[in-house]
Amino acid sequence: MSKVITFIGTSIFKNYLKEKRDNTFKDYLEDLEDKNFNDYSSELNRINYIKRQLTNWINSLTNEDEIINVSAEIKSITKIYEIFKKEIEIHFLTTDTILSNLAFEVIKDNWDKFSQISSLKIYPQEKEGACIKNLQVKNYDKFKEGLVNLINKIDNIVQGYWENVIFNITAGYKALIPYLTILAQVHKCPIYYIFEDTDVLIKIPYIPISINWEVFQKNENFFFDLEVKEIDEIPSGLVLKEEVESLLEKSGNLITLNPLGIILWEKYKSSFYLIKIFKIAEDYMNGKDDRIKQIFEKSVLELFRRLKSNPNDPDLDHKLANVSPPPGFKTFKHKEENLQVRILYKKEDFKTRYGSLDFRIYIGLVAIGQDVHNVENEYVCTFKQQISKITDFDNYKVRRIKKEEVRL
Repeated sequence: MSKVITFIGTSIFKNYLKEKRDNTFKDYLEDLEDKNFNDYSSELNRINYIKRQLTNWINSLTNEDEIINVSAEIKSITKIYEIFKKEIEIHFLTTDTILSNLAFEVIKDNWDKFSQISSLKIYPQEKEGACIKNLQVKNYDKFKEGLVNLINKIDNIVQGYWENVIFNITAGYKALIPYLTILAQVHKCPIYYIFEDTDVLIKIPYIPISINWEVFQKNENFFFDLEVKEIDEIPSGLVLKEEVESLLEKSGNLITLNPLGIILWEKYKSSFYLIKIFKIAEDYMNGKDDRIKQIFEKSVLELFRRLKSNPNDPDLDHKLANVSPPPGFKTFKHKEENLQVRILYKKEDFKTRYGSLDFRIYIGLVAIGQDVHNVENEYVCTFKQQISKITDFDNYKVRRIKKEEVRL
């Protein structure tokens, strides 16, 4: 089922005033024009009047064309549905304003009327779930925060399945169009919009543009650290430094990724896990023995899987006799292709730029072999000898582990 991400604008109010002479409605609309969504509960008198008038108007309509033309959102969604001829999910998103959320609430409350036209579903059911905090155009700093919240919201809707996503940019802020276009192009998603006041639905198809992903590949350590570490100046030694700087911006005295940088960095990471690995353990990724390298990479994928699905799995904290790992480090016990695997790792939780929780993995020491399970094995002695060194995180490098299921 396709997911149509649709932004809510204010066309429903303008269309009502084209049909009705209602000075009270017009005055209330002007009063609410610059109000943030936080003021919603304090403006219920005006809101309820507008909502009541719009609902009465919508219910009075009997002609299908009139119903379709109630708002730009309904008109464009109906046109998109006519193309696909199957049930679609409509994910409405609103700006951080009273009017955008009021328009959404009217559309949601009268959805039975609109759904008569076609087989449509609407998500989410509550206006609070649709509102993108700080997405407004009065304050640029808040607008940037709103863009980050928007990218996060879309990512939560998509859940990695970009091939099923359609962007409907008919309504909403025009300032969003460049960012949404880039987001859609990077993930090969079609974009639709109604051309001005016509009935013509325009499709912006995927364009086979080329992005220089080496900007991230050559500077993985920098971008990896930037997710969790605040910096106040751009370090020297970056490759393609001018391109890197185009993805950054100053936030106060600190340097962060700008919205374009976020879109591209998230896409870059989508096909693999990034880990940091200690220099002693790097031999397992250098390809000297392809089979051992594959076993190591499969084991790391399994480590990620278990940390996500079953963090209390005892094999994630295997105890080694006479070995005391540094604080935060644990030993992962695993078997892959009839070989025993032990990985001394550290899981670091962090809050993403979206405000959600995620984690990353630091791998200090690794042992792979048939006899690794033996307590008296040589690897235990090696771990004991090297364990004091693995807390030197300056000697860790970012490496990529390709995910088993890649979506490009």
